[in-house]
Amino acid sequence: MKHSFLIFTVLIFNNYFAQNDLELKIINDTIKKVSMFDDNSIFYSLKNNSDKMYQIILDGDEFNEHGEYSVEPEFVGLPEYYVFEKSNLLNPDGVSDSEGNKFNIDRNSDDFRKFKRKFNKIFNKNDIEVAFGINSRILKLKPEEVKYFSTRVDFPRYRRRYIDLKNKSEYYFQISLQIPKEIVDKYYLPTRHKNDTETVFVGQIFSQKIPLIYEVYNDR
Repeated sequence: MKHSFLIFTVLIFNNYFAQNDLELKIINDTIKKVSMFDDNSIFYSLKNNSDKMYQIILDGDEFNEHGEYSVEPEFVGLPEYYVFEKSNLLNPDGVSDSEGNKFNIDRNSDDFRKFKRKFNKIFNKNDIEVAFGINSRILKLKPEEVKYFSTRVDFPRYRRRYIDLKNKSEYYFQISLQIPKEIVDKYYLPTRHKNDTETVFVGQIFSQKIPLIYEVYNDR
C-alpha cells in the first residue's frame, strides 16, 4: 500500500513540475472584432523554462473544435480556446460531432505506409491512424527554447463552434494545451524510440487571459 502511494505521489509531482516547466503565452495584447468580416490571428509562444529536453504533441495550425473540456485522441495536440465574460466561462452553443475537425491521414503516403508496416501488430486499423497523427505532431523543445505559432479564429463563430457574444461586454480570451496521460501511454509511448531520453509532456497548461473586444453591429 505504501509502495502504491509513493508511485502515485511521484506521478503527481512529476505532472506538477512538468506544467511549471512549460509556459504558454498569448502574444497579442488584445483581440478585436468590430466587423462581421474581421478575421483574427492568435499569436502565441511555447517556452521550455526547465533544463530538460521536452517532447510535446502540438499542431499550431488550428484549434480543437470538438469540445471544451475533454480531448479525444484524434484532437490531442490541437490547442483549445476559452472565452470568458468577466470571470464566467462561456460554453459553445453547439458542436457538430459529424463535422468536427479530424486529423487527415494520407494513407498512400510513404511515411504512413512505413509507420503501418512497423506498428501494425501493436495497433488496429483505427488506432494506427490516430497514432500516426499524434506522431506527426511531435515537436522537441530544448531547455530555454521558445517556439512561436499563429492560428486564425473568428468570433462569435469559429467554424462550427458558436459562442453568443453581446456588444460592449467585458470579455477575455485564453488558450490551453491539454495532453492526457492515458492517450500518450496508448498511442505514443509504444512508438517512441527506446533510446529517447526527453521528457514527454502530459497534463494541461494555460495561457494568460487577454481582452477580447467585441463591438459588432453588422453581424445579422
